[in-house]
Amino acid sequence: RDYYASRGLGDVYKRQNMKTFRFFATLLVIALCAGFTSCSDDDDENPLVGTWVNIENRNSVEYKEVMTINSDGTGSSANYTNGQLDKDGVDNFRYTYDENSKVFTWIWEEDSDGESDVYSMHVRELTGSKLVLVDDIDEEGEGEVITYTKQ
Repeated sequence: RDYYASRGLGDVYKRQNMKTFRFFATLLVIALCAGFTSCSDDDDENPLVGTWVNIENRNSVEYKEVMTINSDGTGSSANYTNGQLDKDGVDNFRYTYDENSKVFTWIWEEDSDGESDVYSMHVRELTGSKLVLVDDIDEEGEGEVITYTKQ
């Protein structure tokens, strides 16, 4: 009889253990990769964040408002007439948005008297590409509608 007959069998077990180890190591790497790629930026969760543009044409004059909303509760707004930045330039603001009441509120910095200007509008529609605000809502629920598209 062969004295070393069982030696080959031990090598088979070692190869099987190695295959098992590689299989679980591969699974671990796949799980870690999936975990890291599934993490997303918080900005993606807030459809308000981004640059919004409203353009109106009245009497052959183009009025354009560019509003940028940041994820940290700040933003800026610039108005253009026929492509020229208005004399007031860019206004910086803070904002709040109440999802339950659908109210967007601008808060402009304090003026020389130490007072902040606050203004709110109702959000009629908010998607990833469209923001519709309603101003001065009357008893019938009607008001001036301002539509922005996301850039």
